[in-house]
Amino acid sequence: MTPRAPESMSIALPDGRTLDVVLRPDDPGESAEVTPIAPIRRRDFDRCPICGDPATSEEHVPPARLGGKVLTMTCLACNNKLGSNVEADLVDWFEGAVALPSFRSAGVRGRRREKRILFRNTPDGEFVLVFDGRANPDVTAMLESGDLDLDALLPDWNRCSLGLLKHAYLAACLTYGVLEGDAADEIRRDLVAARDAENRRNVPASRMAAGLMVFRTYEPITDEPAIRAVLHDPAGSVEGVLLVGRVFVSWSSAIPADAPRTERRLNRQLLVGPPVEGTVTSVQTAAGVSASEDGLG
Repeated sequence: MTPRAPESMSIALPDGRTLDVVLRPDDPGESAEVTPIAPIRRRDFDRCPICGDPATSEEHVPPARLGGKVLTMTCLACNNKLGSNVEADLVDWFEGAVALPSFRSAGVRGRRREKRILFRNTPDGEFVLVFDGRANPDVTAMLESGDLDLDALLPDWNRCSLGLLKHAYLAACLTYGVLEGDAADEIRRDLVAARDAENRRNVPASRMAAGLMVFRTYEPITDEPAIRAVLHDPAGSVEGVLLVGRVFVSWSSAIPADAPRTERRLNRQLLVGPPVEGTVTSVQTAAGVSASEDGLG
């Protein structure tokens, strides 16, 4: 089973209080109403709907890490290489994670790196860092010093939106058959270009991906991995797909003149309070709730 990042946690503190931490945005943004229409069911194609090569690999829609299920077949390259080139950023965005974090503190010489960290919030608006794996002891010492600098990479929105474009396109193909026309041709060209990029840093910008309408909710609307849905916007209704009950992606693209580039680097000074020993009593993921007795510093 693919491991899921915790969306919320409850931590029992020594003084009897319970600390609840959740995945929430700093800015809730605009609100919108989404109406689910019908679940998208499995449909296999002889040829990969992205590039036309023989379809030999089971494809999760959306990625399994987000809670997707196998709904179709693509070629191995479109499955695996798009997974590494663009879907890693999509997963980081969905899970509230930053990549390649490094810490610096006056008490420890040099920087110390971690694999990945998740940002979560308390009801009071404070943040909690959740390490993806066991923290480096030097990083623990830095945190205990109370004053340190964090440098990390935010998810790249071009790669993230290409991941959304891939799965919105596949969902549309599952619903209507392999799409035809100029827009579909451009989508396929963009996805193949992202697949064939030398590495993640060289993934080309996509106008089609940049023009998608994307809305996210942090409370699931449905438990279906992919469902045809309509978003009710003041400018009119927009048809698309609702992925894992939380992310709506349009099946149309308002193509901008230029695909935007966003600043990916995160630099933040952290002021950390004194360490407190607690016990994680429950963990909520997109797949459900589990209990734990692990200690938390």
